[in-house]
Amino acid sequence: LKSASDFNKEAQAAINKYIRARDFNKPCVSCGCELSVNYGGTTDCGHYRSRGSASHLRFNLLNMASQCSRCNRYLSGNVVEYRKELINRIGVNRVELLENDNAPRKFDIEYLKRIKIIFNKRARFYEKRNGK
Repeated sequence: LKSASDFNKEAQAAINKYIRARDFNKPCVSCGCELSVNYGGTTDCGHYRSRGSASHLRFNLLNMASQCSRCNRYLSGNVVEYRKELINRIGVNRVELLENDNAPRKFDIEYLKRIKIIFNKRARFYEKRNGK
């Protein structure tokens, strides 16, 4: 039997895989360096508002982008540069909406299962399109 935490981890892994596949040829959202051609290892799925401080935005696609592991892990997301590039990508209005979104959300197990199924399918589509 799986716990809610297990379903949450699986859904997060699926959406992270999708983000890395979606942003395959894009540079790091924070520093602009070229990301590795591999999907794992040096490429992370970075969150603008971290999962720890804003767990209700952990599955929000506007809150996520591919990031080099240096920026994501060792520079704590390199948030200032992340914000500048995020404004270029999605616009200042959407960034401000993300920053002001503090409505609590509870993700039930059925929702987490759907997230996993949907984003695994989307990731496979992008991987085939990108030639992986």
